[in-house]
Amino acid sequence: MKGKQLYYFADAVDMDPIFKKFEQIESVQYFQAGMFDLNFTPIFTSIFEYKDLGKVSSGDWNHTDSFLIIQKENHINVREVPQKKGGYKFAIDQMNNPKSIVFKVAGILKDGILVGGYVGTISNDEDSLKLFKSLTLLIKKEFKKIGNFYVGKDAQQKLASGWRLVTNEKSPKEYDLSL
Repeated sequence: MKGKQLYYFADAVDMDPIFKKFEQIESVQYFQAGMFDLNFTPIFTSIFEYKDLGKVSSGDWNHTDSFLIIQKENHINVREVPQKKGGYKFAIDQMNNPKSIVFKVAGILKDGILVGGYVGTISNDEDSLKLFKSLTLLIKKEFKKIGNFYVGKDAQQKLASGWRLVTNEKSPKEYDLSL
């Protein structure tokens, strides 16, 4: 499978109108992605139910929250992952959910640091590709492309005023997005 990804920098101000439009044109639900101790995942019927949109708790985008987005008529499949010490963990990911896309949350870590995110899919499923196209077209329409990233207006202002736009705050500054 060949994947598709769109990388972006944004805060809540940038993402709010994108998801308002997206949720008007697509009937979707959101599931927090990752590996969990319990076989339970809350369903978000809107991304606005997620209290931290536009904020991140880690300076490394590999450790920020991500969601699987699927159409409401589709079901999420949880994958059991056997553990060496016994028992299981429960994975919510695209491996068993080909109709989904991944939304990696971008946002403010702290004053002066904005961590990037992405929208992606590893699936060639028609539903997945439709959702990917729908969300990424909205981002491309509203954001400006700088290097390999689409940057929201508020994020652009932060960049211009000296904020670091990063995928990992511990990386040297030469890896930051720059104008």
